Amino acid sequence: MFLKSIELGNSSSKILPAFFCKAILLCLISVIYSAFVWAQSGIYQENTLKLEQSQLSGFSDDERVKVLLLNLLPSGMTETAAEEIAKALQLNIYNTNHFSVLGPSEWNLQIKDSDPTLADCHDIACGVMIGKLFHADKVLVGTIHSEIMLNERGKEEPSFILSLRLVDAKTNLTDFTDEVQFTDLQMHDELFRLAARISDNTLMLGKILDKKHSGITVNLGRAQGIKTGHRLVISRHVSKNDYGEKTQEKMFRNIALAEVIQVSDLSSEAVVIQKISAVSKGDQIQTYIDMEKLNRFVMQTRKELDTQKRIKPKKRVVQLGPSVAKETKDYVTWLNRFKHTKAQHDRWIYTSAGAGAATLFFLSGIIKTTGILSVLPWIAGAGTIYSGIQYFHFRDLLNEISTDGRSQGFITSSIRIKPPELQWTPLQNGIQIAWTKHF
Repeated sequence: MFLKSIELGNSSSKILPAFFCKAILLCLISVIYSAFVWAQSGIYQENTLKLEQSQLSGFSDDERVKVLLLNLLPSGMTETAAEEIAKALQLNIYNTNHFSVLGPSEWNLQIKDSDPTLADCHDIACGVMIGKLFHADKVLVGTIHSEIMLNERGKEEPSFILSLRLVDAKTNLTDFTDEVQFTDLQMHDELFRLAARISDNTLMLGKILDKKHSGITVNLGRAQGIKTGHRLVISRHVSKNDYGEKTQEKMFRNIALAEVIQVSDLSSEAVVIQKISAVSKGDQIQTYIDMEKLNRFVMQTRKELDTQKRIKPKKRVVQLGPSVAKETKDYVTWLNRFKHTKAQHDRWIYTSAGAGAATLFFLSGIIKTTGILSVLPWIAGAGTIYSGIQYFHFRDLLNEISTDGRSQGFITSSIRIKPPELQWTPLQNGIQIAWTKHF
């Protein structure tokens, strides 16, 4: 009986170390995997920031609405013929003097270099993504279908059916849809009428050129379809901080309504009929040529102005001077750089510490790395070297940003950024490891 108990004790002592080694091996693999996941996460964040900062361009820098025209999806005809019709459509839309149009031949050249998967886009799903890359206001998507029709003489003649949809690039909402049928001889006339309908049903933007006691002068006139009695909505650019949003698009707030009293070719005279704030030179003008849409837009603006006038607090607004506003903007830019670099700095020091610990554990020989496991020390060592290089890079970069912040007065010279360090505290019962961070 005593011998059996000894044998059981010996067998259990052999099983326990094996189980303990397996548990430690699983923990080390988890540490290495987490380290590389953190590293990949940092690289992905850097690529995302670079993509946001390197936006594509191609539109003219003016007040016109930016429209991205996608490739027309052909049916029953060649893609070359569809491309020629798209070029004619682009020209007619541009000639309305309402839009800055970027056609497939222009944006395809740039998109193939940045993201080839979006090239030759036909549908609205990828079209909105391309529109945001180019900072487009609208995306125009359409299909072109060829069929045989009878002409006035009763003879068969090829014709084309063009269906279009204008979508807002920011809200993904459809602003306008239309369909037109034409032959080769009718193409330019029908596309001209179609472009005019698109212009009439799209919000037109302008600005106040001059302000007098008798009224205002705007840069919209007879050439843009403005007539006497036309209503205009006046809006002003406001700070994005007022709404708590961080976007790259300009934000405007409606402040007044005006009515046109005199029209010339490229400008108009108007009088302010309702306002909640004094208008000034440079304020934005919004209007529609289509009277049904304009009436709805004016009614909605009237309600908005009445509501803002009732809830407007009676307090004095202190505007920041140019120097203070500039300093605030510089501080926000510096703070964003500091936070991003600090996050990368901490991520890489944790990664290097984890990978270094795993390397030392493997080299100590506690776990036998045979077979396929023999590559684990090499992987851990490579991870230690790479993460260490990244850590020193971000440490130097963080020191540069901190020095720049102290020179500009964003932080005091007494604040120093120190990396986390290990402290060994001797005790009576042994040694205790403490992980501390200094700010």
